[in-house]
Amino acid sequence: MSVRILGGTAKGRSLQVPDSARPSGARVRKSLFDLLAARAPAGRYPEFIDLHGGSGAIGLEAASRGYRVTLVEKDARAVRALETNARALDLRVRIVKGDAGALLKRLGQFDVVFSDPPYEADIPKLTAQILNSGVLAPGGLLVCQHPDRLHLPEHAGFTREEREYGSNTLTLYWHPDAPDADGDDDGEIG
Repeated sequence: MSVRILGGTAKGRSLQVPDSARPSGARVRKSLFDLLAARAPAGRYPEFIDLHGGSGAIGLEAASRGYRVTLVEKDARAVRALETNARALDLRVRIVKGDAGALLKRLGQFDVVFSDPPYEADIPKLTAQILNSGVLAPGGLLVCQHPDRLHLPEHAGFTREEREYGSNTLTLYWHPDAPDADGDDDGEIG
């Protein structure tokens, strides 16, 4: 399977995809980064974490576009592929080997938290764990990719929005009282 970076410094370059990975499709990735560009805070590079690094299709795309990226991955083959891809694309990323759910409290805070676990995982439970962990920085955005047949629940203190792309859905969570990219306090997405 061939996956190419869609934008930024590594635009058009291919990624090595390990057998254990299920990379996000180009349509989902383009839509995600268009959404993030509309929300980007001015004057700084946002902190981005991909909790299930896989091939790096999302995390390395973010690094190519100027985000400071951390990738978490528990599969050893995928970790090697992430390291190889990052070197080949000359992208600086932090790669953490381990289970994202177990590491949440130790990872720090991020402006964008992306979660696309294996679809057999208990995605609603993992999403609640992420939202309760403190990994999302004030004003940050959690983006959960999951099958379209699954609908993630509301979560106290967060606004939730769903965006469907074929058989995939991106569910977004953010604090409604957090300042948006313009510094306004209206809680609306881009």
